[in-house]
Amino acid sequence: MKLIKSFLIFASLLISVSQAFATVSLSVKDEEIPKTKILFFGFDSSDPRLKIDTFEVIERIRRNLKTTDLFEIVKNTGQMETSSSNQAAILPSGNLSQEILTVESLPNFEKYGKAGIGAIVIGQFNYDQSGNLEMRIRMWDVLDQRQLFGKFYTASRDNYRKMSNIISNEIFKSISGESSGHFTSQIVYVSESGSISKRIKKINMIDFDGENHRVLTDGRDLVLTPVFSKKRDEIFYLRFFEGKSQIFSLDLKNLRSKKIGGFRGTTFAASINPRDSNLILLSAILDGNCDIYEMKISENEARKLTKSPAIDTTPSYSPDGESIAFSSDRDSGQQIYIMEENGSSVVRISSGDGSYSKPVWSPDGKLIAFTRIKEGQFFIGVMSPNGKGEKLLASGYLVEGAKWSPNGRYLIYSKKNGSYGRDSIPRLYVIDIITGFEFEVPTPANEGATDPDWV
Repeated sequence: MKLIKSFLIFASLLISVSQAFATVSLSVKDEEIPKTKILFFGFDSSDPRLKIDTFEVIERIRRNLKTTDLFEIVKNTGQMETSSSNQAAILPSGNLSQEILTVESLPNFEKYGKAGIGAIVIGQFNYDQSGNLEMRIRMWDVLDQRQLFGKFYTASRDNYRKMSNIISNEIFKSISGESSGHFTSQIVYVSESGSISKRIKKINMIDFDGENHRVLTDGRDLVLTPVFSKKRDEIFYLRFFEGKSQIFSLDLKNLRSKKIGGFRGTTFAASINPRDSNLILLSAILDGNCDIYEMKISENEARKLTKSPAIDTTPSYSPDGESIAFSSDRDSGQQIYIMEENGSSVVRISSGDGSYSKPVWSPDGKLIAFTRIKEGQFFIGVMSPNGKGEKLLASGYLVEGAKWSPNGRYLIYSKKNGSYGRDSIPRLYVIDIITGFEFEVPTPANEGATDPDWV
C-alpha cells in the first residue's frame, strides 16, 4: 500500500490555533460548548470517478467529526446538517455556493461570518500518473480571518480511510485546541460471546472508526484487562492459564504470547510504568491477602509496595511514574489512595459515599478517572489527584473500566444498560470529559465488549 504523505503547501501555514477557537481547558465543565459550523468547498466534481472518491473522503470526515458533537457540517449549498435531525437547515444567508472558492483564493470572511460560519475547509482533488488521489486542503478561521492549516495528501484507494482520518485529526485539533486528534487511534478490548453459562472471551482490536477489526486470542483460555505497553505493537493481558490467573504479553505483529513472570497466587491486571518498559504494577493475592507489587519483567522479580491487611488493588502509575493511585478497603469501605512509587506516604483522596475503584491517571497527570458505586448505581467520574473537584460523567446499570484517550480529552469504558435482553450486553462507550457528550464505539453487534484500552 502506498503510504500517505503530507506536507505544507503554503509557506504561511499557521501552527497556532486562532483566538476564534480558544484552547479548551481540560477542567470538567457543565456548560454546553457551542458547535462550530464548518463549510466544505470543493468536495464535488463533474468527473464521475473523482466524484465517487471525494464523496468517500468527505463522508468519512463527516462521520468522524459527528462523533465529537463539536461541529455542524455545512454544505456549499448553504445547507447545514445537524446532529439532532437528518433534515438540513438553510442558513440565513441562503445559497453559499455562488462564490467559487479554491485553495489559492481568499474567502469573503464578512459574508461567511454573517452566515454563522466558523470555519471553511476547501479541497482540491485530482489523480497523479499512477492513479493515486491527490488532495490539497486549506482550512480558514472565519472570525479571525486566518489560515488554520494548508496541506497536501496523496493516497492509493486502499488508503482513503487513513487519509480521511488524518484530515479529521487536523480539523479537530484546529478547532478544539487539543494537541492531537484521536481518529487514527486504536482500541483493544475483550469480546464476549456464547451462552450465559459458557461465555467465550477473546481479545480484539479495532481502529477508532470501528474498522480493521482483529481477533487476537483464540478463546480457549479466559482473558481479561488488556493494556497497551510502551511499544504500540505489544499488549499485556490477564490470562487464566494452568489453573491460575497470570500476566502475559502479546506481540501484535505475529500474535505470539509470552508469560511475564508469575506468582503462586491469583494475579490481577497490570499497569505499565511510563518511564521504564521493564516495570509493571500488578496486584496479587498471596497468603490470603491482596497487595500491590512492582515487577521487573526481565528478572522476574517483584517488590511488595503495600503491607496493609486490607485489599489493595487496581494500581495505576502517574504519567511521571513517581506516584501510584490504587483502591483499598483499609478505611471506610473501598476508596482511592495515592502513594509514592516506593509505597510510602499513603494518602486517601476520595471522600464520597459508596465504593470507589479502578483509578487511572490522565496523560497529563491533572485528573484521575475512577469507577464509583453509589446506592446500587455505577458511575464513571474524574477528580484531581488531591481529591478535589470530583465530577460524575456517565452512569448505568453497570459502568466500569475507564481508560483515557491518548490526548486526554475522552474516556472509554464498558457499560450495560440493564440486566435482561440486549441491555445486558456490555458495549463500549466514549465520553467527552468537557462537554459530557457520549457515543457508542462500533464494535461487532452480536458480541459484548469490556475492558477497553486506547492508544
